[in-house]
Amino acid sequence: MGYDRSVEVVEKPTSLLPPVRTGTLVAVVGTAKQGPKNVPRLVFDYSEFADTFGIGGDFDKFTLEEAAEVAFKLEHVSPVVFINVGNPDTDKIDSSAVIGGVDPNTLQKTGLEVIEDIYPKFRLVPSIIIAPKFSKDPSVATAMAAKAGAINGHFKAMAYIDVEVDKYTDAPAYLVNNGLKFPQVKALYGKGISGEKKYHPSTLAAFRKARIDAENDGIPSKTVSNKPLYINDSDVHLGLDQANYLAGQGVTPLYNNANGWVFWGARTAAYPSSTDPKDTFDNVRHMFNFLNNELILTFNQKLDGNITRRFVRTITDSYQVRLNGLSAREDILGGRIAFLEGENPVTDLMDGIIKFHIWFTPPSPARKIEFITEYDPNYWKVLFGN
Repeated sequence: MGYDRSVEVVEKPTSLLPPVRTGTLVAVVGTAKQGPKNVPRLVFDYSEFADTFGIGGDFDKFTLEEAAEVAFKLEHVSPVVFINVGNPDTDKIDSSAVIGGVDPNTLQKTGLEVIEDIYPKFRLVPSIIIAPKFSKDPSVATAMAAKAGAINGHFKAMAYIDVEVDKYTDAPAYLVNNGLKFPQVKALYGKGISGEKKYHPSTLAAFRKARIDAENDGIPSKTVSNKPLYINDSDVHLGLDQANYLAGQGVTPLYNNANGWVFWGARTAAYPSSTDPKDTFDNVRHMFNFLNNELILTFNQKLDGNITRRFVRTITDSYQVRLNGLSAREDILGGRIAFLEGENPVTDLMDGIIKFHIWFTPPSPARKIEFITEYDPNYWKVLFGN
């Protein structure tokens, strides 16, 4: 090495790792007038959608068009992932095309299976899966729930499904009889109407939720329930007792109250079969999905690093900062991360397996607010100046 006279600066890797934000991305599977089939397309505005998939003016035939209008024209959220399974004018499109599968010879994916390509292609993780109109078919809804529970083997999402029954009282039994009482399912009832247009409830709820989350810095800690929608009518008109009945059975109906037309109820389809808050409140389930996905994306970079004290501290310190930030914002009530000796036997550590334990508590939405009123005769004293 030669003679050296200099001032040098050496950068060291940051010991605290900032989280990789996942946001709220809606993936829509359905039909379009034109465009590529069975490939995910990331779309940022309505004109891009129109150029890619065309505009046919018939939501019943072209279900992706309905989603594009709600996302880009009503809720003003983007981007959205669209998966076109075909044009009903030239192909027979039924539930099997939406469910899709994987060709054993070519490994080509179709339908809901194309969701597996979203992260590898865009490095984005879907938070909500919808299939307007088609999700009223229990076989499609079941496939959506399965996909939402494990995307790429480990990412998690919610499946927002449409429930269409003859009478509102049939809706709870519909979920039970078709095996749809899953925590990753949000079951929605009643079509929204604006002018002459009708929107499926899954479409309205998914993009209303995306807008709520966008206004909360992408953190899904708030429920979609009781937030005003951009509709002026519905094909269902329920009284409070009827809407409460459905909400108490894991079905979220459209309901007209002082806030205008809203979705009424923060429960997932798992309720009341399950009473675990993380599985039965939609915002709490979303938060668990969100932090699950965030942990995977953030700490993927630490795989294959040597397991040392500094390695452990980097992970625990980094994520404790994240939990503290979420607590300060009141997106969670509190949280902590620990590396526990009892959960990390030496045999696991020798084999390269390390476990961290995380506790956190997203706040539950207030489902009942009670005031106690009482007649107080003492106030008659005001007549005598007392």
